[in-house]
Amino acid sequence: MENTSNINTPQSIESTGNKDKLTVLNIGVLGHIDSGKTSLCGSLSTVLSTAALDKSPQSVERGITLDLQFSAFTLDVPENCTNPNVSNLKKILISLVDCPGHASLIRTIIGGK
Repeated sequence: MENTSNINTPQSIESTGNKDKLTVLNIGVLGHIDSGKTSLCGSLSTVLSTAALDKSPQSVERGITLDLQFSAFTLDVPENCTNPNVSNLKKILISLVDCPGHASLIRTIIGGK
């Protein structure tokens, strides 16, 4: 995992006065158990919640995602962007919600939608 100390999180962007230059896009990552959802989130993300990537003791013990996990990364909006919805923005914060894939955890999965 790369060092996240220089990543512009929403707090650091807000503190620099560029709050209006950021938008957040939330994406739920859903799929069958062992399809690579958590691995995908880990590969893309630079900011992780405390229990992201199955770090909780219960997830480690059972070897599956048991709860919603949150991670994020930022993208710079290209300078030549012509889309009026994002052309005035500097960054897009992509927030990933990694959901369990096991059918017995359907209530948790629905909570992530």
